[in-house]
Amino acid sequence: MFLIINYFKKRPAILVFLITFLVYSPLLFNQFVGDDNIIIARNTFYSSWQNVPRLFEKGYISNTREINLNSGSRFDFGTGSVSYRPISNLTYFLDYSLFQAKPFGSHLINILIHCVNSVLVYWIVNQIFFSEILGIFAGLLFSLHPIQSEAVAVMSYRADILAAMFVLFSFYFWIRFTRGGFIRKGYYYGSLVMCLLALFSKESSLMLPIVILVFDQMLGTSFLRLKQNSVYYIGFVPILFFYLYLYFVVFPNASLSFHWLGGSIVHHGLIMGYIWYNYLINVLFPWTVKLIPGLYCPSAPEVVSLVTAQMVIALMALTASVCVLWRHSREAVFFLLWYLIFYPPVSNLVPIANPMASRFMYLPSIGLITALAFFLHNIFKSSFLKKYSLNLSSMLHAGIILIYVTKLLFLNADWRNDYFVGRAWVRDYPADSRGYALLGREYLDAGNLEKAKEYLEKGVLLGDQVPNEVLNLAKCYIRLGKFRAAEALLNQIISRYPDYGDALFYLHNLKK
Repeated sequence: MFLIINYFKKRPAILVFLITFLVYSPLLFNQFVGDDNIIIARNTFYSSWQNVPRLFEKGYISNTREINLNSGSRFDFGTGSVSYRPISNLTYFLDYSLFQAKPFGSHLINILIHCVNSVLVYWIVNQIFFSEILGIFAGLLFSLHPIQSEAVAVMSYRADILAAMFVLFSFYFWIRFTRGGFIRKGYYYGSLVMCLLALFSKESSLMLPIVILVFDQMLGTSFLRLKQNSVYYIGFVPILFFYLYLYFVVFPNASLSFHWLGGSIVHHGLIMGYIWYNYLINVLFPWTVKLIPGLYCPSAPEVVSLVTAQMVIALMALTASVCVLWRHSREAVFFLLWYLIFYPPVSNLVPIANPMASRFMYLPSIGLITALAFFLHNIFKSSFLKKYSLNLSSMLHAGIILIYVTKLLFLNADWRNDYFVGRAWVRDYPADSRGYALLGREYLDAGNLEKAKEYLEKGVLLGDQVPNEVLNLAKCYIRLGKFRAAEALLNQIISRYPDYGDALFYLHNLKK
């Protein structure tokens, strides 16, 4: 036992990796869920390396309308992406070649990427705070926080964890380069390459050069020396311009049609604030994290309301924290700025197709959770607590991690298959249609037609307009012998989607 303890004292990075892997290992037995079925399970695109050149062709951006109109078992959906992320797409080719689209293998890759990220957080925090214990604590709080469950558990959301890995590598290499006296050029070029890979994994990585610049001014070598060596910043410029040209000109994002959330600029601002407040609460109080339905957008709170007041108070508290910490720990302030810098791309400042999702917080949460780890660590090791017990500090650190792990295991279990996902969405968001549509489809596939009808009708009643999900209700009516109801629903679908082949097929058969 003492040999084991001594081993991990000398190799804390391995400890962080193994704990993270152990806690997430139950995901290995989960099935494909949600968009996994479109991106991986039902998509023939990734089954052949011959399709790799298509990542660089004009047809890269997938036609979401075509996806929504297809209810077949296997189909070439293309990349399944609505924005340019070729590095993330390449990993799905690897998935198929290694594991033949089996969920075990895809889950394994996601978990390993997340484990690497937890080690990188440990290394970076240790490099900045010069505290191994804080590095281990921050690495584990980040990796085991329940808000990370969605990004790791769903294979089609790999872009978030993959981009974060390259961002962390780039930042770590930059620290080693600048603190090594600008001599070890391998770290510099490594940082540039990792930045490029991060950008082509997910667009939120665009904020990385700003984080690097802020780090240098706050915690790097002297400003004069950095100014003399500012030529090294130039390396990021062509990378950014090349990426922005491809992203906006060659492969424009299919979901960039501008619209105000809630229908007006005032409602948009309130919804933005409410989403930010919910993310903040989720990070600070991990037991509040839930599985958020796809395309979920909360209603705008009233301008004068308790919720709006809470949002304002939270913003004031965050601002005050930055001001107080500035006097005591610029390192902690830097990580709060990390959070604030990486948050705007997912804040709906420019409205995005999916307004709110826990996975969006994966990259920004590194900063916020590290600042939280710093705060808790300093409380737990305070002389006031040491008066009561020498072991109390260790017990409190372990207690916080145990709380995170307990909630995380329950969330990961909810991701085990579409039935459990739908059940969680209905339970936690009873006014949202997506959970009912998902559960209804699962009951339909299982042959429980009465249950399927109950949930599918509830989904449509709540506003579900996704054509292949509404078609499921028509199929259910047909199997129940409710042919008039099925015909009316099919006519309604075809009036909106005249070229919907499956709906036309079922309607034609009904009229025979």
